[in-house]
This record gives sequence, structure tokens and C-alpha cells, in this order.
Amino acid sequence: MKKKIAIYNGQLYMGGIERVLINYLEKLSLEPELDITLIIKENIPEKNVFVGEVPKNIKIEYIKSEKLCRKTDSYRQNRANIFSRLMYQWSLYYERVVTKKWVKEYFEKNSFDVIVDFDSSLWKYLKGIKTRSVGWVHFSLSGKKGKKYEQYRQKFEIYRDIVLICEDMKKELEEMYPQFQDKGVRIYNPMDFDTILKKSEDTNNLSKEELNLLKEDYFIGVSRLVGGKNRVGMIEIYAELKKRGRKEKLYILGDGPDRGNIERKIKELNLEEDVLLLGQKKNPFPWMKNAKLFLHTSMGEGLPTVFIESMLCDTIVVAYDCPTGPREILDDGKAGGLITLNDKKAFEDKVMEILEDEELQKSIKKEMYKKMDEFTYEYVRKDLLKILK
Repeated sequence: MKKKIAIYNGQLYMGGIERVLINYLEKLSLEPELDITLIIKENIPEKNVFVGEVPKNIKIEYIKSEKLCRKTDSYRQNRANIFSRLMYQWSLYYERVVTKKWVKEYFEKNSFDVIVDFDSSLWKYLKGIKTRSVGWVHFSLSGKKGKKYEQYRQKFEIYRDIVLICEDMKKELEEMYPQFQDKGVRIYNPMDFDTILKKSEDTNNLSKEELNLLKEDYFIGVSRLVGGKNRVGMIEIYAELKKRGRKEKLYILGDGPDRGNIERKIKELNLEEDVLLLGQKKNPFPWMKNAKLFLHTSMGEGLPTVFIESMLCDTIVVAYDCPTGPREILDDGKAGGLITLNDKKAFEDKVMEILEDEELQKSIKKEMYKKMDEFTYEYVRKDLLKILK
């Protein structure tokens, strides 16, 4: 008899967690002993860009109606208006009521063996539900203090198992929440190597202008444009590299609320011709493949799978040693450039060193290829199925 698995994620927007989820779903859909239902909260079709990549044999359930989601979104976009601000807060409250009622009724009517809270945001609605639940933790626990610390303690009380996506995060759980250490399991995010390699060669949907940009010499950064990703710091590093004679441009893929700050920094440093904000790309892999280096200045991560994607595209990563993930993926700096957090000068020096030393490039790539084996589905399959079954 098949095991019935419910996997929850808040949305299928463009993002790192969502991309990892799709990788999992593609592999799990081929497991003959599993019957999977995907539960999504947000329901604005054009924003849920990954819906089309969900395997056909996985049923999708939406918690909220499209009408309700669009109404809340309209209030959010007009928050300069005091009425819209009030209505936005009311809509958020009403959505929580709707979600709580939906979850309770749905799991009373439908029997599952396991509920997977993939983005760790369903936990507060799982109280009182008897089905075994598994929580996925995608970000470092090190900064969780006060209310945040207590919130995670409550989450971990509910989950039967806690999946942590790198060894450093597992150690954080053991140190910060020793009462839950027996629940913790480290499972790396598996990557679909074949699909990534195929997409890295696919330029059919690129415009003539984009194809010309790919022919340039450039560095690349890929992430949401949020303060924690520290794209302003990346631009400051790039400005110093320009002063040291580097001619490459800097392409930044992604979008988000910090875009205004990034644009102001570009203008302040007179880099409008050199730093290009290219927005979200559904297929970022050709851009990674053709880059000289992949630069990452984030102040905190979970397990940055974008590093593995870049490595698969044969592009070396240079990144800050932020908590958690970079040190593990880059194998203590043997499989890429690993820089002490916030040391901009060391970051610049490492970029220059890699670009100017072909033997170092060969050594890094040799270690890259060895490290990538740990991020295959075959490598994590046994531990994953043990959790689910």
C-alpha cells in the first residue's frame, strides 16, 4: 500500500526554496511507494511560476482562493493609502482564520501518513493534528533570539522529525535546542544535474540583446534583492576590482525590495554602464555558465544551492563564509573562494588571485567536481525515504 504524503509550501514563486522543492517533487514523483499531494497557500497563478513544473501525478491543493489572494495583494500594493493599510492588516488576519479552518477540516477529511512542512510556516496550524509531521529548516538558527528563539522551540515541539540541510545547521540545533537533537536529520538538497546542464545550454528564448550580453566578460550574482544578501556590498567590492584593472562587467539576477538601495549605490559609484540589474530569469543557468566567476556576499544562508548550480555550470564561486552552508559546499575553501565575513579587501584579493592563476582554477574545479557528488538524489535518497516512510 502506498504511503500518502502531504507536502506543504507557502507558494511556488521564483525562489531558492521553491526551486529545491521542485527538484524533490520531480524525483519523489517517480517513487512507486509514494502518493504525494502538494498543498500551496498562495493562489495567484502568474506569481506561482513553478506550477507548470510540478509532475502531473502530484495533486495540487490550494488553501486560499484566487479572489482572496488578489484582494489582499491589491491592499498591499496601495499601502500609501491609510484605508488600504487598515484593510491589508484585516486581510492578513482573515487569511490566518481561513488557513486555520482549512487545515483543520482538510486533515480531518483526508488521511495522510506524513505531513511535510517544507518552508516551516504551517506549524502553527498543525497543533491538534495527529498526523506525524516533518519540518524542513532552510536557514541558519544562529541568529534566533528572544521571540524568534521561542517560536522555533514551539515549531520543534510539534515536528516529529526536523530536516536540516547542512551539517552546520544540525550542530546549531544540537547546541541551541539540545532537547530536540534526536529529531534532527541532515539531508542535503539534491540537485537535478541533467536538467541544469541542459538548461545551461538553452539560449533559445533569449533576445538578441541578452545574447550579446552573454558574449561579454562578466561576473554574476544571483539571489533575491533583499538586504541580507548584501548586494550593495558586492557592488562596493566590484568598484574596487575596477580600480585594480578588471574589465569585466557585473550582472545581478533577481528582484526584491532592496532594488532601490542597489540602484542608488550603482549611481553613487558611477557604475551605470558596468553593473546591470537584469531582474528575475526563469532560466539563470546560461548566465551562470558564461560568467567568469559567481560572486556571493550574503550575510546569512541555509544551504545556498545556487552555489551548487553555479559549480554544475563550471563556474567558480567566491563567497563570504556566512552561517551556514558556504564552508560546507566550498569544502573549507578548496572548492571555491571562501572569505571571512565582511572582509571586502580579502574578497577582492581572492577574486584577483583566482582570475590570474590558471593552476589555482584547475585545482578548485577538481575539488568542485568531487564535492558535487554529495548533492545528487541518489546520495540523499535513503535518508529521505526513511523520513517519509
